[in-house]
Amino acid sequence: MKYYKLFVLFVLVACSSNKNKFETFDYQKSNNPWITAFKDQVFFSSLRESYQNDTIFDLIGKKDAFNTYDGLDLENIALAKSLAKNMVNNIPIATMCEGCGKDQKYFMANCLHYYQSRELDSIAHAEFEKFKSRQDKLYEN
Repeated sequence: MKYYKLFVLFVLVACSSNKNKFETFDYQKSNNPWITAFKDQVFFSSLRESYQNDTIFDLIGKKDAFNTYDGLDLENIALAKSLAKNMVNNIPIATMCEGCGKDQKYFMANCLHYYQSRELDSIAHAEFEKFKSRQDKLYEN
C-alpha cells in the first residue's frame, strides 16, 4: 500500500509539472524565414491554382499582405508555382461528401496538409541550399 501511494503521488507530480510546457505562437518567429517564405509561396500558389479566376483573391488582397518575406528569387517562385500546380492537379474528387457536386474537391484542406508535409519541408530545405549556393557564387565575383 505504501508503494501504491508513492506511485500515485509520483504520477500526480509528474503530470502537474508538464502543464503549460508548450511554446506559444509567435507571429515574428521563424527558424528560417527563407524556408517559411518558400512554403508560404507554395501554399498561396496552391490556393490560387485551386480557385482560378475567382474574385476571392481580390477580396483577400484588400486586407492580406500575403507573403511576409521577399528573399525568394524568380527561380524559387517559379518552382513554388510548379509544385503548387502539380499538387492541385492531383487532388482527387471529394468522396463521401454529402451534398457535394461531382467536381468538388477538398482544395483548402489539401493545400494546408501539403504546406505542413515532410515532402514540402525537404524540398524547401534542398532549395534553400541551392539558393545559398547561388548567392555565394553571385557575391564571390
